[in-house]
Amino acid sequence: MHALRLRACLFAILMVLALSACGSAPVSEIPEVRMSHTINTSTSSAVLPVSKANSALNPVRLIIPTLAINAPIEGVGTQPNADLATPTQNPWQDVGWYNLGPHPGERGSAVIDGHLDRPGGFPAVFWYLRDLHVGDEVLVKNTSGKTVRFQVTRIALYAPQDAPIQDIFGNWGGTYLNLITCAGDWIPSQRQTNLRLVVYTSLAKV
Repeated sequence: MHALRLRACLFAILMVLALSACGSAPVSEIPEVRMSHTINTSTSSAVLPVSKANSALNPVRLIIPTLAINAPIEGVGTQPNADLATPTQNPWQDVGWYNLGPHPGERGSAVIDGHLDRPGGFPAVFWYLRDLHVGDEVLVKNTSGKTVRFQVTRIALYAPQDAPIQDIFGNWGGTYLNLITCAGDWIPSQRQTNLRLVVYTSLAKV
């Protein structure tokens, strides 16, 4: 039991850090989303099941009709140095699916993040994410050609240290897709914004 609590604690720390560094800055201060080098990622993966190795379920596009978003999805895992990877093909227009969690459409909490803005304050892929409303539709296309439909259930702003990690990454009570980006004011000394925007969605009823 103690080992399980320790792993859960480490996972929570890891995800807080994953949520802790994003936003806009001068080119010389582009923030990185990082995990602590003291956290072993194999330990954190013991807390939540790793997604099944079914490439047909891999998400390839995120579509949000009301915001005119039609973005390529890159799988986001971890780098050899234990940093959380971010989209690399087109960092400002692509979004990143956390591929150590479930695929969108599988039971559990799938997570997709994206940049709010780019260096200089110009809009990035999730610039208008704050304009979503409860009931709006979010679509994910996967490599098999299937489109999985979700509906927005709630929208929340959190300080990084107050983000409810279990709700965002570890809710296994249904089929969810949670979208994350930065919000609030840029804090130069911390190289991050002071808030996180989380859009919670659930699998749409047919």
